[in-house]
Amino acid sequence: MIRAGIGIIALLLSAAAATAEEVYRWVDDEGKVHFGDRPPAQAAAKNIEGELRPINSADGGTARNAPRQQAKLQQEYESRRQRDAQQRQQQMARACHNARRQLRILQGRVTFVGGDGKEVKMTERERQRQAEQLKREIARVCS
Repeated sequence: MIRAGIGIIALLLSAAAATAEEVYRWVDDEGKVHFGDRPPAQAAAKNIEGELRPINSADGGTARNAPRQQAKLQQEYESRRQRDAQQRQQQMARACHNARRQLRILQGRVTFVGGDGKEVKMTERERQRQAEQLKREIARVCS
């Protein structure tokens, strides 16, 4: 309801600014605010044309601000892109750190403990296979 009213107001205001006609604002008996190009006979209306700024108008100053707005948008985009790249680098660094730590664990004297707190048996072949997988992953991702 409110969005529709705002849309109607914006449409009326932009149409009024484009045609340079007068714009009136008044409140009816129920307290609803209305806008129009002609004042109503039954209510006191105020001419608000001088209080309005042009909306989406080439002569309304938007053209002057367009290069500044474009530069600001470009700067925000670059900033966001750099922030995203930095976050990806940090995630990769954490993943590499964890993979290297896991590899050190696998290459050393190892006792694996399961979620139940009991020792998990792993053959030397399984341990070496997991270590090789981690080495390949580190070489692929962290180099």
